[in-house]
Amino acid sequence: MPIVDFINACKENTNTNISHVICTSKENILAEYIIEPYKRDTLKLFFSMTKSFAGLAVGIACDMGLLDLDDFIVGFFDKELPLLPHKNLKKIRIRHLLTMSCGIHDDTYRELVIQNDWVRAFLNQEFPHEPGTYYKYCTHGSHMLSAIITKVSKMSLEDFLNIHLFHPLGIFEAQWEQSPEGLTAGGMGLSLYPDSLVKIARMLLNYGAYNGKQLISRKYIKMATEQQIVKQESSFFGGAGYGFQFHIGKEGFCRMDGAFGQLCLLCPANDLAVIVFSQCSKMEDLLALIYKHLIYEDQSGKICILDHNNFRVKVPGQVWFPLRKYRFNDNKWGIENVEFLFLDGVYQVIIKNRNGIEKILFSLDYDTNGKVKFIKDLQMHMQEYICRADFHESLELTLFFIETPYVVKYNFAFEEEKISFGFSVNVSFTLENFIVKGFAQ
Repeated sequence: MPIVDFINACKENTNTNISHVICTSKENILAEYIIEPYKRDTLKLFFSMTKSFAGLAVGIACDMGLLDLDDFIVGFFDKELPLLPHKNLKKIRIRHLLTMSCGIHDDTYRELVIQNDWVRAFLNQEFPHEPGTYYKYCTHGSHMLSAIITKVSKMSLEDFLNIHLFHPLGIFEAQWEQSPEGLTAGGMGLSLYPDSLVKIARMLLNYGAYNGKQLISRKYIKMATEQQIVKQESSFFGGAGYGFQFHIGKEGFCRMDGAFGQLCLLCPANDLAVIVFSQCSKMEDLLALIYKHLIYEDQSGKICILDHNNFRVKVPGQVWFPLRKYRFNDNKWGIENVEFLFLDGVYQVIIKNRNGIEKILFSLDYDTNGKVKFIKDLQMHMQEYICRADFHESLELTLFFIETPYVVKYNFAFEEEKISFGFSVNVSFTLENFIVKGFAQ
């Protein structure tokens, strides 16, 4: 069975670490696979898949007559323009933002993301290339699409998509992050349920239609999901093409993709969409396995829901660690104190840092769950975690933040009156691993 072969191949490949796979046609779920402790009914962070939604919003606005793809972007930002705009800035059209061909030469994400106003920072850049002639991935170009939607609709990208796309699809849980200037982030930060992405995929396979209603024009969807520009760099499966905020890969199939191996691959010729959420997968390796096992293999069309609930056997055991409070001297990570408790049959570790207090429930015999604040793309959010605890020479808590790829490990090593507290995260744009040492109060 292709889905089983795909899962096994992912397990054997050290560059693929998937947590959830869904294969769907226009009408039915063909196969689904979820690794414990991840769930199908929790939000999932999309990272750069968000860009495709900013592009869809532009399509809706175009259909409504609010803008034209050939509008020059300077016309929307007269108050934000620099005193001496770069000559090529004046030539940038909306379609150039959509195709990542605004004219920058290098990826300027790191320079722009630290600015207090992303719109002004984007407009103040150098644009050495004639717009439309040179592809360069540009997260803040996607954010400009959000800003334009706000200008022409007088509402945020979030509200605009809720009204014109998400709510008509029965999607009501969308969670977005904000830019420093208070706009809906257009290039990252959207979270939806997996089932909602299935609805989006089916709408795209139907070229903008869902349940008999045309939500986005067929003309725009075809342009968005077909090659509009050639990338300077390419890969065999990832391809060398780009549409309107969609990557165009092998066989002309398009995809949304996001950091650490999140993707939605659309294969209209096969009546198939493949959705994958990962802890950390390299995109080319992941695509190679998808093409080999889910696209080129014979598709039987049979529904196959796989249930894998016992990936790890937990063996109860007698362990010892002190139920007490430890404090730490001033440190760059802001860790102030850590306290261990045992209440109502479950352990707790309470971590106080400069941002507040985290309380994590854990057991040495079974998985626990709760909510703490943790970063998504840009901001801190209350997020659900599943915690697994092990104690050998030290206590190790592994927290799976099930809305995201993030897997965090807290390691506590005890030595008489002292403690060593280690933090590590599997992937991150903003956090760094650390170890701090403290002592009992």
